[in-house]
Amino acid sequence: MPWCGVTVLFWLCCLAVTNTGVLSVVEAAVVAVNATVADTVVTNTEILGRKNTTLFGVVWPHSLLVALGCFWCAEQALEQYGPGVLEAVSGYAGGSNDHPTYRNHPGHYEVIEIRYDPTKTSYAVLVEYAYRNMDPFNGGGQFCDLGSSYYPAIFYGTDDERVQAERVLDEIVATYGWDVTTIMAPILPRPTPFWPAEDYHQDYYLKNPAKYGYYKNGCGRPQRLKDVWGDDEYACYHDPWYTCFGGANATIINTQNDAVRVESNVKAAPDEIQGLLLPPWLIIILSLVGGVIMIVGLVWTLRRNY
Repeated sequence: MPWCGVTVLFWLCCLAVTNTGVLSVVEAAVVAVNATVADTVVTNTEILGRKNTTLFGVVWPHSLLVALGCFWCAEQALEQYGPGVLEAVSGYAGGSNDHPTYRNHPGHYEVIEIRYDPTKTSYAVLVEYAYRNMDPFNGGGQFCDLGSSYYPAIFYGTDDERVQAERVLDEIVATYGWDVTTIMAPILPRPTPFWPAEDYHQDYYLKNPAKYGYYKNGCGRPQRLKDVWGDDEYACYHDPWYTCFGGANATIINTQNDAVRVESNVKAAPDEIQGLLLPPWLIIILSLVGGVIMIVGLVWTLRRNY
């Protein structure tokens, strides 16, 4: 426990007053106490889940809420590639009923709650990643999924987060030369409460990699993101080695405005797979063959009966 370490440190400091030779021992004790406190914070966070722990004035972990269409894909993108992300939880928010389910969530967005270490990333950095994983021009859904469940949005919990999100969007619009009035993904107040989705939705990309890969690519998500952001930009924001940002020396600015080394993929997810994908021409041929077989079978049945 941290208090045991603090007690030891106290007595060592008392000894140091009369014996300067003990100072080296005190320094070692400080390191041990700091390590113990850090370990305790991580443990508390893992146990408490959504509750935060405050240590030396820093709330840990932070979280943000975003809607990027299908929460399977949003969760995978931010967990696997988002700097400083500890966990992305699929869920529902903003609707009219409590305890929503996949079959019953009227008015709710499919969202992910991104829990992150503020010493290793920031709200603004993760908003940049969120934008690179949405089609901001489609306000009626995302990719092959349409309807209110799949509306895109960036949510803010404080005025400072709102300012940061707006600044990120302004920079994107300026960089790409887009007309801001064509952006259909609003920046909205964060709805509460957040309702985690059913267990089978969590970490779907890890539990069912082939099915997930088939869905993601069949839905056209990667291709549309490349169309919107460009092949190079897509590669930069889906690169586990952060080649575009300096590779092994890549850094980002954390919540305290310090430059820190990029860390991601805490779940050690393997490289993405596409799943079973068929070329369009083969799908057409198989469909035609299937149709012919059905017609022949129907004609044979009718002739046999009549």
